[in-house]
Amino acid sequence: MGRLPQLLMIKHESRKLRSGFYDPERSSAKTNTIVSVVACVLFGVAAWYSLTSTLDQQQAYHCEQGWQRACEKLK
Repeated sequence: MGRLPQLLMIKHESRKLRSGFYDPERSSAKTNTIVSVVACVLFGVAAWYSLTSTLDQQQAYHCEQGWQRACEKLK
């Protein structure tokens, strides 16, 4: 085995130390559930915000263009 493959190989123990912030295989079921719920809630809030802000911008643009129904929805 040459020098390059040896440099690329990482021992199992050192990989555990570098696992980082969150390791789902080593965490409890409660922690995994909390992380999943928080991720889903954040994704839902981001989707809701982006959709509502886009719709508001579109209605304002259409109102500026003279669309009466869009102006009524903004009121």
